[in-house]
Amino acid sequence: MSELIGLFERGGPTMFAIAAIAVGAFALFVERWLAVRGLVPMARRLGRRVRDAAAAGDMPTVLARCSEASHELAPVLGRGVETAMRGGDRGEIFAVMAREARRLSIRVRRGLGLLATLGTMSPFLGLLGTVLGIMTALKDLGEKGQAGYEVVAVGVAEALITTAAGIVVAVVVVLLHQTLKAHLAHVVLELQLLVEEVADHLAKARGATPAAPAEGESHAAG
Repeated sequence: MSELIGLFERGGPTMFAIAAIAVGAFALFVERWLAVRGLVPMARRLGRRVRDAAAAGDMPTVLARCSEASHELAPVLGRGVETAMRGGDRGEIFAVMAREARRLSIRVRRGLGLLATLGTMSPFLGLLGTVLGIMTALKDLGEKGQAGYEVVAVGVAEALITTAAGIVVAVVVVLLHQTLKAHLAHVVLELQLLVEEVADHLAKARGATPAAPAEGESHAAG
């Protein structure tokens, strides 16, 4: 531990910025992960409950099941139930639910771009530390008027430490970003499947008629 502290101190002021990026990126990752971790099992569970109630044609139970949803999913399902109870067909039910699902998807993806930005900034801060370290080495060399390892060692060490720290933090943040991105893509896909399934069952429960066939299709049927 003392060795890490020593490396941090020798890295110079740029190390504080790199450390701040590391802490901020990890905190953002944990917050986003905890915020969406329960959406997938909740969506599946609600999908089964709504499907069972809608299959029995029990719209009050369907509405009750939707009201049990979390504050994230309640607007999505509630819009669909309202449209179905007004006699809307499957297309109308799906459209209103899909619109609310897209709004939820935007909220779910919040912070993903910031995490990518932090990962991009880290190696550049390491490069900045490299430049500052070399400047320090050249300054010491000019002040002492003599060449030698002892003169430039401090500046070179600062340059190498900040470069390595920036690269390491960038690699870790990119891994966190890709992990979170894949998880959020899974969440969004589950939301899309929930909307499609619930729209189908709500339309069947209300006995909604399908959209009228196109003119060409009606002539072909005739």
